[in-house]
Amino acid sequence: MKRFIDRWRQRRIAELALCPLPKILIPLENGKVLVFAPHQDDETIGCGGTLALLRKKGCEIRAVFVTDGGGAGGLPEGAAAIRKKEAIAALASLGIGDYVFLDEPDGSFGNTPEFEQKIMAILEKFNPDWLFLPSMLDYHRDHVAISQAVFCCWRQWQGAARAFFYEIWSPLPATCVVDISSVAELKRAALSFYKLPLAQCDYLAASMGLAAYRGLYLSRKGCAKFAEAFVEAEKNKSWRGMAERMFSLRIYVEKLLKQ
Repeated sequence: MKRFIDRWRQRRIAELALCPLPKILIPLENGKVLVFAPHQDDETIGCGGTLALLRKKGCEIRAVFVTDGGGAGGLPEGAAAIRKKEAIAALASLGIGDYVFLDEPDGSFGNTPEFEQKIMAILEKFNPDWLFLPSMLDYHRDHVAISQAVFCCWRQWQGAARAFFYEIWSPLPATCVVDISSVAELKRAALSFYKLPLAQCDYLAASMGLAAYRGLYLSRKGCAKFAEAFVEAEKNKSWRGMAERMFSLRIYVEKLLKQ
């Protein structure tokens, strides 16, 4: 039996492409884009460059901040109000002035029928062409819970928006990347407005470093390259899609970390 399994694995490996690269995702033009951010800064870390490009392409963009941002460890009293101001400034630097704060509890988000009703109402009213949401592979529990909640609403919604998972604390098995080289400094500038979280951790260097690493997937030569990576979600309702596999892997990692 072991030899059979080994031969099966070898055959499957031989069938793999030598080095498949994620597809280059071309930014939408003159469309409507909705981005869900668990906390104020996640939208810029995960897809700030892409949002800047989409604005330059004439897209209408709305950012939905799910938690109030005030519950992270080590933040001073009044952090929620400060982070909201930072988020508004960061979005403005990307050319975005449409935002919603849902003020769910930071650090202890739990999905409810009432929350799902809010998400469905936003989807129905805004009717996006593209939707961005955090990854289910992410290490932050709020990010996983919010990703799962928004993803389920998107699947139930009758609209035709394409949905993309973005990466924050955990890299994705990317299926597509956006070349943000031309707006990398806009992303850097937007991140710089988040002074409160930057005082806790150097998200700026980490995010730009990840974008530089993702830039290796681009084919252009002779200049600095930056990219943001995504996994496009599937709208089929089986338990065999990428989102479900990511969620299962995230649970598996959690078990290993607790051992």
